[in-house]
Amino acid sequence: MKYGAQWQGELLLAQGWAHYHGLAGDTTFHAHYPVQLVFSEAAEETVTFDDRQMVGCFLLVPSNAKHILAPSQVPLDLLYIEPTLLEGSENESRTLSEWLSALQQQKTTIDDTRMIRALEAIDDGLGGKVTLDMVACAAGMSKSSFTKLFRAIIGMPLRRYVLWRRLNVAVAAIGEGADATQAAHKAGFADSAHFSRTMRETFGVSPTDSVLKIQMTVAETPAV
Repeated sequence: MKYGAQWQGELLLAQGWAHYHGLAGDTTFHAHYPVQLVFSEAAEETVTFDDRQMVGCFLLVPSNAKHILAPSQVPLDLLYIEPTLLEGSENESRTLSEWLSALQQQKTTIDDTRMIRALEAIDDGLGGKVTLDMVACAAGMSKSSFTKLFRAIIGMPLRRYVLWRRLNVAVAAIGEGADATQAAHKAGFADSAHFSRTMRETFGVSPTDSVLKIQMTVAETPAV
């Protein structure tokens, strides 16, 4: 797919969140696990959902909400924040600088030790196959009980969360100089095409259309 408006900017990829500053390019309808906050001082921006449209200088896109962000004519700021860092604070009135300061000090709100062990097992296994058996075992739970707990705490099925974490690893690898094929292999995707499909479903763009053209910085704390 060819895109008209290109993404041009800088991306900071950190633990559980990311900050993009620059021009927003074309996307297709997509949905991602992080909550997305849109900040624009110079012009109102537009986000279109399946059933409504939002216009403003500050917009909030909920986790897993299918949407399109319209291309921007002036630089804007986008924050992507995993829900486990929020505890509902996304509705607080904060400036961009206040959000960034808070995120740099924020830690996960998950306090269930079984889930903490499960998430660690997922991240440790991303280079290969991650199975429900493996993750439930790490949590010390039956598969059925773990599946219910995981959905309740994380807000999405295990398979989709694993794809999200693989995407984190792949994007971080690109930020460290890898090409799309190398990044896909490091993250445990079947191939670069699988990585590209997941990127488009999650962010509405392919790696070639977007992250390979953005100046990216990976924070000193691991991005995954």
